[in-house]
Amino acid sequence: MTRVETVDPAIVEAGKRAAAVSPPLDLKALVDAPADEIRAAYDASSAYWNADPPPVASTVNLALAGPHGELRVRIYRPRDDAGLPGLLYLHGGGFMLGSVESHDTLCRLLAREAGAAVVSVDYRLAPEHRFPVPVEECIFACDWLAENGAEVGVDPARLAVGGDSAGANLALAVLDRRREALRTALLFYGCYGHMPEYGYDPGPAAAAFGDGRYGLGLDIMRRFYADYLSGEEDGCDPLFCSLNMDFRGLPPVLLAAAALDPLRDDAEALGLKLAAAHVPHRYILYPGAPHGFLKMAPEVEVAARAVRDAAGHLREHWGA
Repeated sequence: MTRVETVDPAIVEAGKRAAAVSPPLDLKALVDAPADEIRAAYDASSAYWNADPPPVASTVNLALAGPHGELRVRIYRPRDDAGLPGLLYLHGGGFMLGSVESHDTLCRLLAREAGAAVVSVDYRLAPEHRFPVPVEECIFACDWLAENGAEVGVDPARLAVGGDSAGANLALAVLDRRREALRTALLFYGCYGHMPEYGYDPGPAAAAFGDGRYGLGLDIMRRFYADYLSGEEDGCDPLFCSLNMDFRGLPPVLLAAAALDPLRDDAEALGLKLAAAHVPHRYILYPGAPHGFLKMAPEVEVAARAVRDAAGHLREHWGA
């Protein structure tokens, strides 16, 4: 595989426009900051990308009686038809950051492109709520959608799960535990436990980009993991370290990675595991893209293409 070392110029220009409106997120400077400070910086940096959300037919906020208290979900519907296929979407943010608001534009675009209802989950965040609380909430949300989807206009026979970064980690855990209810999964630049702490040698992407030159670095990933996990046993659990999962019989997966992302090693290692278990999957590497590039889909072609790829994959496996 040829490594792409240069950032897509459109991403650079979009980043400049965003920085003129919202303060850029400097994760290297925030490695030792309190969680609330990192969250505030993340939310501020997300404002630009969610300031002018694309329209959908409806958005509905619901409060579910979840396993750890009230669980908020937001349902995006691109049209008012009954029986739309449904995508359960789990936002990224290192298990510590993010919300339905930070991924509002992305969920709207996925709903429009896929012609599906997107159910975005506001799961609880670390360090206040450590593993496995977010996993349990996301599995609960999947169960709720499978059992109650018809009441909100979703076809329970055509469900998928998806997520980015930490959300991809959670999505894979949901897919594992609810594989009979789900047709497929979208996994965008996920973290799957490819770190020395969890038994995996560093890969070339970690060596090339782990210093955080393109935003995400290994130091902040270690901070995220330390705040999410309670001990060594959690680090080996396949619901966190996805590479320890039993992949046999898993539904098809779209596995997407960013070329300039230290987590690219995670995606490549996961692809090898899926292939060894004969799981149908498609691996896509997006050139010139750093971690988190999906948020730029309204302005950057490589990100817009990633959304279209995801929508096409969903339609293929929904039979739509």
